[in-house]
Amino acid sequence: MGKKILIVDDNSILAKTIDICLSKKGHDVKVFNSGAEAVKYIFEERPDSIVLDIKLPDCSGWFIAEVLEKLEWAKEVPLIVTSVLDPDGHKVATIKPYAYIQKPFDMGYLLQTVEQSLSQREAVAS
Repeated sequence: MGKKILIVDDNSILAKTIDICLSKKGHDVKVFNSGAEAVKYIFEERPDSIVLDIKLPDCSGWFIAEVLEKLEWAKEVPLIVTSVLDPDGHKVATIKPYAYIQKPFDMGYLLQTVEQSLSQREAVAS
């Protein structure tokens, strides 16, 4: 059965491409182009994995990651951070995302990373 995956990226073409690829694998994908909408969804739907861009129009993706850290149940949700920015070593060390993937990236690599994160989460839950 497919998992709930949240994509948060202000690049609507990239977000839709990721959506299509993950949906073809049977996942229930939700895409938001802003942080506020994404945070609301996180509280309402509790996604199984999150692909999060850092540069968003209304807030930093790091802010969303910090919100996730404060939610006990969300600590188990794999967070895959994407950005055109070089990784901020301090933020990465503090937030500890499942992966940090710098843009532009290979779509196959991103999809593989999402699938691995879901498999690892299931293994831990078992």
